[in-house]
Amino acid sequence: MIKVNSKNVARYSRHFRALIADRSTAHHVESASTWYVDGERIALDVANIMGTSLEVGACVISAFSPRERWASNVTKAYQFANGDDVAGLTNNMTMANMSTVEGFDALKGEKTNAFARALAGDSDAVVVDVWMMRAARLHTDSPNKTQYAEISRAVTNVAVSMGISPRTCQALIWILIRGGAE
Repeated sequence: MIKVNSKNVARYSRHFRALIADRSTAHHVESASTWYVDGERIALDVANIMGTSLEVGACVISAFSPRERWASNVTKAYQFANGDDVAGLTNNMTMANMSTVEGFDALKGEKTNAFARALAGDSDAVVVDVWMMRAARLHTDSPNKTQYAEISRAVTNVAVSMGISPRTCQALIWILIRGGAE
């Protein structure tokens, strides 16, 4: 179990609440509430093409997600599902191949694992990427394990206070920081 600093969690929670209060509109909230639901449909489609489970479809998408825009990520997942050549990082292809056998266990990175879980319907999954690091006002692109746990807990706290799921809250924060739902 990773020890988290409650003061950091409270600070991140304040940042996220302020961001939501200052910038969010009904459109942002609607986009956030449907983002992972729409992603789950794509993961199911990828899974159906491959004749496998939603878990594997979500893992394939997540394996191709590092440093990719969503549209490119989805294109690569469909190419993989259809047995086509996929351009990109060798590690991403390795993760995609491993995920067809190991599912979530193939995704060792916290971000890619949480992303796959969120795409597969886990409403408690919180994805902490570069945009979430910026929302937390941290000056690094990748969280360490403690930062990941603290930011995840902060997102969950804000989600509970808003009456929404953590994955929806994370999507809302991401949309507000990144600028649009892509």
